[in-house]
Amino acid sequence: MKIPARLVERIVDKIVKDLIEKHYIEVSNIEEFRQKVLDIINRAINEEKEIEAEAEKLVEQHMHILESEEVRYRTAVLKVKEKLAEERNIHLDPEERMNQVAHQIKRYIETEDPDVIEIFEHPNKIRRVIFEILKQLVREEKEIDKEVRERIKSYSRKIVEGTPEWRVLYNKIYEDALKRRGLA
Repeated sequence: MKIPARLVERIVDKIVKDLIEKHYIEVSNIEEFRQKVLDIINRAINEEKEIEAEAEKLVEQHMHILESEEVRYRTAVLKVKEKLAEERNIHLDPEERMNQVAHQIKRYIETEDPDVIEIFEHPNKIRRVIFEILKQLVREEKEIDKEVRERIKSYSRKIVEGTPEWRVLYNKIYEDALKRRGLA
């Protein structure tokens, strides 16, 4: 998951606002609560980035096998990522991953000192609210990624995914898409 910081912050603000305004919880320090939720989400994003980087590194080290077996780069990276994620108990399906993150936030809320966070609603209802908001994050990230990949495919010259040229182009177009959406 490659999620821009502004989008994450917007989603965190919505989680905090909804839980407090709906009177599901009451917090003694809103900014500390917001920061803790932000930390949980950022930790999840970083875990996925680490898996992605490790998978790409492993595949690049064995590129000669891919070429001889005619395996696509992206397919190989996905298979390696799946194995690494399984070993670390991290879901790769975006919705399942967001559910996992919602559980982590719920656990934080449940285990925090009652003087810091007071709960007025069933924790599973709180988790469902958080999960629905996190799904917005996934939807928007998927839209941006799809837009970027379609633009790269539309080039008259075929640019092979996984190559340095593809990565540079992807990042450039991704940044442009973020700017158009006011997220960069």
